[in-house]
Amino acid sequence: MMNSTEIKEMEKSILDRFLRYVKIDTQSNRHNPEKPTTPGQWDLLRMLEKELREIGLKDIDLDQNGYLIARLSSTLPAGRKAPVIGFMAHVDTAADMSGKNVKPQIIEQYDGNDIPLGGEWVLSPDSNPELLKYLGQTLITTDGNTLLGADDKAGAAEIMAAVEYLFHHPELEHGEI
Repeated sequence: MMNSTEIKEMEKSILDRFLRYVKIDTQSNRHNPEKPTTPGQWDLLRMLEKELREIGLKDIDLDQNGYLIARLSSTLPAGRKAPVIGFMAHVDTAADMSGKNVKPQIIEQYDGNDIPLGGEWVLSPDSNPELLKYLGQTLITTDGNTLLGADDKAGAAEIMAAVEYLFHHPELEHGEI
């Protein structure tokens, strides 16, 4: 069980990673038949590979198609089995809007008011009532000029933080990941 200090450290780790990852332009190029479709996607994949090595993982493979696979060994006692699980995320962002020069906005202690996104864009609970579910929480948005890429990059940040935590806490029993 994680104590409150460990939880805060993990939250900071995830936030720091996420903010670092969103600044890499991984916008898809739908006209490129190769996978990954852009150099920025390779940049993020190589960054993730490097971070996995820095965590201490040894069994890491980044193939020519941009599939990055790392294995975290089971910590179960010999003879005890558990299913192998996989954590997955993608690194490309939509081609609909630029992924260059991403400037995330961090809104701490969200108060339920409109969130200006630059220019005429506003994220408002009037048109997005689900925002009110996050009162008092930290929200991260785009500044309105680019995509944030939150779906894939938040997933990557969470996966990396979980792998790091599990690697450094072998007392937590788990099957192969």
